[in-house]
Amino acid sequence: MTNHRIELSNGWIAEFANQGEFRMDAEGWNLVLHGPQGQSIQYFNDQIVLVNDDDGTQAKACLQLSEDGVYGYLSTSVGTGWVIDFARGMLAPHRVDIRHYHDGYDESIALTEQPAFQRARQYIQVKGRFVYLTFPFIREAEFPKVWEQYVAIRRRQLDELYFRN
Repeated sequence: MTNHRIELSNGWIAEFANQGEFRMDAEGWNLVLHGPQGQSIQYFNDQIVLVNDDDGTQAKACLQLSEDGVYGYLSTSVGTGWVIDFARGMLAPHRVDIRHYHDGYDESIALTEQPAFQRARQYIQVKGRFVYLTFPFIREAEFPKVWEQYVAIRRRQLDELYFRN
């Protein structure tokens, strides 16, 4: 397995590790971020962030930083976008895929959306562009639980919208 190590201008290091083939002819890469004072963000360690990036081209381009280096925007090869608050070790999804399967109808639905949760609204400027966030920044340790709550709510809403009688 190979790795890509990218040193970011804010002192953080992005390490991408090849996780092997996850689909025919598609190799996935994860991401772990290491801070200058021993901090780390490991949420993306068990997720596919890059696909077929043997030469590291995608790894060099997928993270963009704000001018002050506090915020970063992660664009993944699988179409999702995340905002990272490096200063506080927090995450917020910007663009994600929600997939839902309904047993009763034996049908599924997939949506790409900008998640909105807890009435959060914030603009972040990253690399000269504004990112409108409608999901609050959550500490990495609590993020999986909050994200699970959000996905459960969205699946209920999708049931009501697409699968009701």
